[in-house]
Amino acid sequence: MNNENPIAIFDSGVGSLSIIKEIRNALPCENYIYLADKKHFPYGKKTHTELLNIVQNTIEYLSKNFSPKLIVLASNTPSIQVLHEIKKNDSEIIGVFPPIHEAITVSKTGHIAILATQNTVKSLELDEYIQSQNIPSPVKITKFNASRMVELVETGDFLSNKEKSRQVISEELSMLDEIDNLVDTITLSSTHLPFLNEYFTTLRPGLHLIDPAKLVAEKATKLLEGNFTTAAGKGRLEILASQEKRSLETVIRKLGIQEEIREICLDF
Repeated sequence: MNNENPIAIFDSGVGSLSIIKEIRNALPCENYIYLADKKHFPYGKKTHTELLNIVQNTIEYLSKNFSPKLIVLASNTPSIQVLHEIKKNDSEIIGVFPPIHEAITVSKTGHIAILATQNTVKSLELDEYIQSQNIPSPVKITKFNASRMVELVETGDFLSNKEKSRQVISEELSMLDEIDNLVDTITLSSTHLPFLNEYFTTLRPGLHLIDPAKLVAEKATKLLEGNFTTAAGKGRLEILASQEKRSLETVIRKLGIQEEIREICLDF
C-alpha cells in the first residue's frame, strides 16, 4: 500500500467528524476521504441484514475508488453489529466501540451508562461485547437509547436551536436518572454525541463523559506505523455526500469546516 494513499472515514452522517478531528490531530499530514452516507441515515434503525449490506458495499466503493490504506467505520452501531462479518480487502479496517474500561477507571460509583442508538442498545452484539469485557461484578452497566440526542446533531439543531436541544437532552438525562440515578459516567457510544458535550456539562456538571475518538486515533496511528505519508504540511480532506449535500453543508459550515462537498451516487 502506497504511503500517500488516503485514510477513508465514513458514517451515515456528521458523526464521523468527531472521529476525523482526533485522527487529524494525531496524523495531520495524511490525506482523508470523508463519506457522509446520508442516503442510509440512520444506521441505528437498520436491520442487521441491511446494515451488513450497506457497510460491505460502502467499503467496496471506497476501496475501488480511493485505495485507502486505512478505512475507519466511524459509527458504533455497525462496528458492534456487523464489523466482525465484513469481508476483508487490502485496506486495514477499524471501528468504534464503547470505551467501557476507560469509563470504569473514572467512575466513582461504578454505575456506567452506554449511550447509543436504538438498534445498538437492543442488539445481542452489544450484550456480547459487554460480556467480553470481563467487567468487575460491582460495576453496573446501563444501556440507554440516545437516538433523540443523535438526531439533534444530524439535523444541526444542536447549533441552530439550543433551547430545543437543551430541553431534549434534559428530558433524556432525567429518563436515565429514573433507570439508575447512581450513574456518574457515560460512554458517548454514538459518534454524534461528543458534539453535545457543552449541554451535558451544563446540565450535569459532575457527569464523566468518555469519548472513544482518542482511542480510535491511537489505534489508527499504531496500525499505520511505517506507512505514513512523506508529504509535508497539512493533508487535504475530501468530503463526499451520498445524499442531502446542502443540509450536510449547512451543518459542517457552522462547525467551521470549509472544504467543498462532492455529491456521489451509491447504487445500493
